[in-house]
Amino acid sequence: MSSQESGLADKPKGQLKLLLIMAIVIGPMVAAWVMVKMEVGIPTTYVNHSTMVPSGVTVQDWSADVEPLGFGSPWRLLVTAPEQCDNACLDLIHRARQIHVALNRDAVRARHVLLLGQQESERWMEELQTEFPQVRVAALDSTAYQQSLQQHAPELPAGVQLWLVDPLGAVVLQQGPEDDGKQLLEDLKHLLKLSKVG
Repeated sequence: MSSQESGLADKPKGQLKLLLIMAIVIGPMVAAWVMVKMEVGIPTTYVNHSTMVPSGVTVQDWSADVEPLGFGSPWRLLVTAPEQCDNACLDLIHRARQIHVALNRDAVRARHVLLLGQQESERWMEELQTEFPQVRVAALDSTAYQQSLQQHAPELPAGVQLWLVDPLGAVVLQQGPEDDGKQLLEDLKHLLKLSKVG
C-alpha cells in the first residue's frame, strides 16, 4: 500500500476519534439537560420533605423581634400563634424543642422561638417557661403576618404553624400541627450541612 493510500485510510479513523472525544465531552451535558427538563432520573434523597415557602417571606415583614439576624446568627424554629396559644400551638412548641434537641452537636446553630399575636397571662408565661425553659417568646404583629403570607404565599395557612427561618430572616420551610416533625428535622440537618451563613 502506498503512503497516499495509507493516509486516506487514517483520515476516517481520525474523524472517528474526534467524534468520540466530542461525544464524551458533550454527551453528559446533553444528558443532564434532558434529565432536568424531563425531570427524569433526578435523585430524590435531598428533596425537602416539608413545605417550601416561596421567596419573599421574611420575619421582618411580620414585625417579629427575632434579633439578631445576619451571618453567624442561628437558624430558628419559629412557632406562630396569631391568636392565643392553644393546644396545637403547645404541641408545635414541643415539636420545635424535640427537633432542636435532636440536632445534637448542631443544636448550638439553632433556636426555638414562640411568636405570640396576643399577650398571654403572667401565670401562663410562667408555666410555659417551666415546661420549655429554652424557648424564647416574642411579639408577633398578627396583621402584618397575615398580610405577608397573603401577598407572598397565599397557599400557606396563616394560623398556628411551625416555620424554619434562616439566619438572614428568610422563612424557608413550613409545617402545620398535623405534620410529622421528623421531616423538618431531616430538612434542617441537610440545610445546616450546606449552610455557610449560620
